Amino acid sequence: MIRSFKLDCSGLVCPIPVAKTKKQMNSMKSGDLLEVSVDLCEAGENIKRFVENNGGKILEFKADGEYYNLKILKL
Repeated sequence: MIRSFKLDCSGLVCPIPVAKTKKQMNSMKSGDLLEVSVDLCEAGENIKRFVENNGGKILEFKADGEYYNLKILKL
């Protein structure tokens, strides 16, 4: 059974969004999905780098107004 999680890191500056993403991913199982929202492009890029180097895959990274949304698959 695939589980889905959401994490809102709006208003937070690095490295806090990456740390929160790491903590959430550590509690997830392979095949789980995580949606992360940030309001700084740099935070989104840092999360993307972290995920790709630590057992995850970015399924989507898009701008939505002033927010950046990442859809992550834990491998």
